[in-house]
Amino acid sequence: MLAVAASAMTASAQEPKSGFADAKFWDNWYLGANLGAVSKAKHQAVLKNLNPQFGIRFGKWFTPSVGIAGEGRFLFGNKLYGRQLTDPSLFHAMEGNLLGTINFSNAFGGYQGSPRPFEVIGLAGIGFLHNFGTTSKGQFPSNYQKNMLTSKFGLDLAWNFGSEKEWQFYVEPALIYAIGGAKKFDKIQYNSNRAAVELNVGINYYFKTSNGTHHFLNITECDQREIDALNNTINDLRNKNAADQAKIAQLQAEIARLTKALRDCENKPAPEPPFEAPTIPSVFYNVNKSLITKQQAENVAVAAQILKNHPELKLNIKGYASPEGRAKKNQELSVRRANAVKDLLVKKYGIDESRITAEGCGTTKDKYETYENNRVAMLFFEK
Repeated sequence: MLAVAASAMTASAQEPKSGFADAKFWDNWYLGANLGAVSKAKHQAVLKNLNPQFGIRFGKWFTPSVGIAGEGRFLFGNKLYGRQLTDPSLFHAMEGNLLGTINFSNAFGGYQGSPRPFEVIGLAGIGFLHNFGTTSKGQFPSNYQKNMLTSKFGLDLAWNFGSEKEWQFYVEPALIYAIGGAKKFDKIQYNSNRAAVELNVGINYYFKTSNGTHHFLNITECDQREIDALNNTINDLRNKNAADQAKIAQLQAEIARLTKALRDCENKPAPEPPFEAPTIPSVFYNVNKSLITKQQAENVAVAAQILKNHPELKLNIKGYASPEGRAKKNQELSVRRANAVKDLLVKKYGIDESRITAEGCGTTKDKYETYENNRVAMLFFEK
């Protein structure tokens, strides 16, 4: 365990100063199984006395270089301590180990952001073994114990594979010591006479982590120039945001003003369109006459139809005379001409007299150059 601690200090110096992305407690766990064979290291032929074993391993990496693992092993056969100690049996012993793990490839080569295709991993720790074997006499020899403290040292030659290197195959040579309890009144010691060698092959699966991969992700440090450029971009965006906010406030004020103006317009009655008087032909007369001819009566008929279609309209008739003759006579003639139009509208077309005014305006010397055009009654509509 001291070796694990020392290696952890070495490994930490190799890790990136900025740490790892999203490295949480439940990240970087793995589960695996292994098969192999074990035999005593001394005082018996190793290959001749091999005992098969099966193991399950569950572990976690705290950094890409340092981790911990728990291992349960099941030993079969009766050749581990010699035939003289146990009867033949299928299931011989069960062992549990707590192991510290060191990835030497990452510790001394640095972590590259993902596992290497091939890595060397060391492991060491302590364990507890319970022996189920018995002698033909029905009991374990009095000078041997069924329970003992063990210590394991191993080296994993590991190959990582899979689309995200989530699988790991390894070959593991290991040395296991019975460091305590092998005999009664025995002291804790590493003694090669109480050691066993084993060779295992196994496979591990690395669970998916919170960073979206199955392993650690390095947080790379940014170049100062990149940081300065990002800060400048942030400041530019802040200034633009302030300008945009001012523009938005200005537009909101304009919207409020236009909304009020629209509301005021909606509440104000719409103004009446300006009155445009219809264009009506004038009524012309013969010299010294106020009689309306058949041809000129058609113009009066047009005026009558307009008055019927528009009850809100009123008609103002102005009669004129040509400049020749005496002024008094011309004034009287202009009155008769205006009244002639009014009488025709009232009597023939039934127009209310109150809607019509008629007046004589005398001569029209300032209106037309020809005398014929001055003998006229002009019609003006009013609201």
